[in-house]
Amino acid sequence: MFSHLIHSYNKWTGDEPEQHHKTKQENAELKRLRLQLLDQLDELLIISAGFKDFAFILKKCEEFFNYKRCVFYAYIPWSNQLYGTIGSELPKVQSMRGQLSSKQSMVFNSKNPVFLKNPHNYIKEEHIQLFNLSSVIFVPIVHDQQVFGWLTFDQLGEEFDYSMDELTLLEQVGKRLGLYLSRKDDEVSIGTDIQMTERESMILYLLAEGYNNKKMAELLPLSEHTVRDYVSSLMTKFKAKNRTQAVVYGFRLGLLK
Repeated sequence: MFSHLIHSYNKWTGDEPEQHHKTKQENAELKRLRLQLLDQLDELLIISAGFKDFAFILKKCEEFFNYKRCVFYAYIPWSNQLYGTIGSELPKVQSMRGQLSSKQSMVFNSKNPVFLKNPHNYIKEEHIQLFNLSSVIFVPIVHDQQVFGWLTFDQLGEEFDYSMDELTLLEQVGKRLGLYLSRKDDEVSIGTDIQMTERESMILYLLAEGYNNKKMAELLPLSEHTVRDYVSSLMTKFKAKNRTQAVVYGFRLGLLK
């Protein structure tokens, strides 16, 4: 209901500028609905358990905030790299990885949501085509000055506008999700007891650098089969579904700096 009202309000204010002076009652109603929606998100986060429920949380964010796509990109600060982690069409999402360019850093260094009406100056054309991107909002996932990554919200190729109310709302969403990811839930707590060999630590480091099995085998040196076994062992220890999750857990558990 909130999403419908806020988008109707955006259209109304865009079409009829002379009506920008809303009554105090209308402002109060929008504020109430915004707080109600954040309460719903809080309730969802309370009953959820760590990173394993994050994909479901993102689908609910699409529903709550009336966007057709929500994707999570994990951030590795020391190497200034971004990793596509969770979202619809997962193979496409996880193909999005690499070091941020100087232009991209201008967007991603912001601690506030950023709206790009036309993302062509900040996102590679091949990625725009891959995801059929048009307008997009980037929302930092932050807690206690730590940036876990970003959510992107878009309408699957449809151009759209935004209001300051929406950006303020999504900023609060990012802070709540940052707090959620910082929680010591059952799944993450196992990491404090994880024992890793020197070779496993090296494999984890190379995974964070984005190397594939063949390149890791050349660097160590080991056979590709042996490298694959080490990667599988790491994923089992972290209870990770893929390499990207293993890297994210490695940073969250302090095994990577």
